Order: sequence, then C-alpha cells, then structure tokens
Amino acid sequence: MISMQRIFLAVLLIITQPIFCNSFSSNHFRPLQCGRAALRVKADFESLVQPKSSTRFASSTALRSVYAFSGVDEGVDEKVGKFRPGPRISIGSLKLNWYGVIWGIIGVSLGIVWWLSLAAYQAFQFLTRQKFDPQRRIPVELGHLWGTVVLRLTNCYPVVIGKQNLKAIHKRDKETKKKTTVMFVANHASWMDIYYVGVSLGWKNYKMVAKSELLKVPFLSKSLRVAKHIILDRTNLKSQLQTYKTGVKYLKDGVNLVTFAEGTRSDNGRLGPFKKGAFRMATATGACIVPISISYAHKVHPKDYILPVRMGRRIPASIHIGEPIETEGKSEDELAENVWCQIAENLPESQKPLVGTPRSVK
Repeated sequence: MISMQRIFLAVLLIITQPIFCNSFSSNHFRPLQCGRAALRVKADFESLVQPKSSTRFASSTALRSVYAFSGVDEGVDEKVGKFRPGPRISIGSLKLNWYGVIWGIIGVSLGIVWWLSLAAYQAFQFLTRQKFDPQRRIPVELGHLWGTVVLRLTNCYPVVIGKQNLKAIHKRDKETKKKTTVMFVANHASWMDIYYVGVSLGWKNYKMVAKSELLKVPFLSKSLRVAKHIILDRTNLKSQLQTYKTGVKYLKDGVNLVTFAEGTRSDNGRLGPFKKGAFRMATATGACIVPISISYAHKVHPKDYILPVRMGRRIPASIHIGEPIETEGKSEDELAENVWCQIAENLPESQKPLVGTPRSVK
C-alpha cells in the first residue's frame, strides 16, 4: 500500500516538473550539462566496478583499485594544484568568480522551488497537527532532489565509489528483517561536503549534525529546520549535551546520522583529529559506523570563496563510501582510530594527514 509520504512527494514533483524541465531545456543551462556520452561512460564505469550481482562488502583492496582507476591519485593532485579561478570579486572576506556566479544563479533559481516545496510541507504538517511524516523524511528527499539537479546542471556531481556497501547493508536488513541504523562519519574540508554526502546517500532518511552558523545560509537554513536536523552551537555546553541526547534518540528510533567528526572544516584539506561525540553516540546505541572519504571538495569550493569556483567532474571530486564498522565490544578510542585510518587510506596524497597528527581529541 502506498504511504501518504510518497503520495505527498509525488504531488510536489508533479507541481514542480514544468520548472525543472524548463531549467534542463534552457539554453543558459545547456553548456553546463554533462553530455550523453559522459553519462554512458559513467554508467559503464559503475557497471564494471559495482556489479549488481555482488552481495558482499567490497574488499579494501578492490576499492583502492577502483579509486585509482577513477583518477584520484598523485597525478590529479598535481593537476588540481595548477588551477586558477580566473577573474573574481571580493564580498567582504570572501571571493566570487565567474563559475560561482553561474552556480549561484542555478542554485537560487531552483532553491526558490525547494523553499516553496518546504513551505507547502510545513503547511501540510500544520493541518495534520504534526502527525504526518513523524521522522521528517520528505524534507530530506526534497533536499536530495534539489542537490542532485543543481550538481548535475553545473557539472559538479561527484564520482561515488562504494555504493555496493550500502546495498549490502540493505540486503542484510531484508534477510534478517532488522533495520541497521548507521552513523556516517566523513572528513570535512568544504561546504560542498554537505551536498556531496547528501547526494551520495541516495533516497535515505538521515539527520545531519550541523553547526549553528549554517542557519545563516539561505534555503539551507529552512531545510535544516523543517527536516529537524541537529543544530550544534560549538561554543555552548548545553547545546553540545542536547546534540548528544537528540542524536542518541534518532539512532534508537532507526534514523541514520551524518557527522563530520573533525568538528570544523580543515584549513588545508588534510584530515585532522576527530572529536569523539559521534563515536560516543554510536556505542551508546549499537549503531554501525560507515566511514566516508571526500576528495577534492575543498578544491571545488575553497574556504575563502562564497560559492564553488570550478566544475567538480573536471577533477574529479569523489566520495568513497567505506565498509560498515560494527561498534559492539569496541571502545570509543578504538572506533575513532579505526574510522580515522579508513578515511585517511582512501584520501588522495594531498589530503592525507601529516605525520604526527593525532587520531582523536577529547
């Protein structure tokens, strides 16, 4: 039987379809679209490295070979380092180049549709007295839709490696008839990390632990509030305690969490030490941890720019979804070191941690 959530989402898609179709057919957007040939190559690539018949978690050796095949290696490091963003203007302490202007026009245009969809969802929630979609899955799916369309149109969509690991979790859940709750832990060097993680996880419900500063970002702030993501004020101890309690409750209720365990964006793109909050929540609930390595997002959207400066597919920027790590019988320190090492292993040389970098801090 079709759920009310799916019916609501379908109605929103039907309403917004003409706007999305016009966006795809517009001459203004056409130069930024990936060609059909590129999409066919991507499909062939995925069929080779992610066969549908695979039912096991991919071995780290196999994933490393795929990672090298995708072009994320020292040669790419050298090429990325030579990029120049071109003419730019300064807006306060941040900068904006020509690509950022185009990205912003597309993002804001579709962001208006996204905002209206969220407003319609809020109105429906009010009319149903908050009884509709209690875990707020629809706002997450609307954000996924917006992010996918914007990244595709701007040729910024990342290469996603390791999807078979998520499929294996889903298959295991079907066999055991028990849902596995997941804590996704990723490295953090750019605002693009949020978009990249969101689109790589697909149509799943999750809540992101986000810093309170993101509430100042247009469109994204409304999505964070409506979807009831976890907002953390890093300077407030009470907010930190509330974040832990809310995160544990979500995990116990079967809702996945996404965290950036470093706690802030890296200044140079390299992996830094982890804070233990995510691992404390995972051990308290028995949730498994899936490490995610994000490569070159900081080159797509540097820290000193207000919007992205280049097409992510040209590098290519990538997401590496690792094998799930069970938390049962392991300490927070053991988990933090294990996850840290797995993320570091699948990062390019320019993003690997420097010698002597601690695995975690209190």
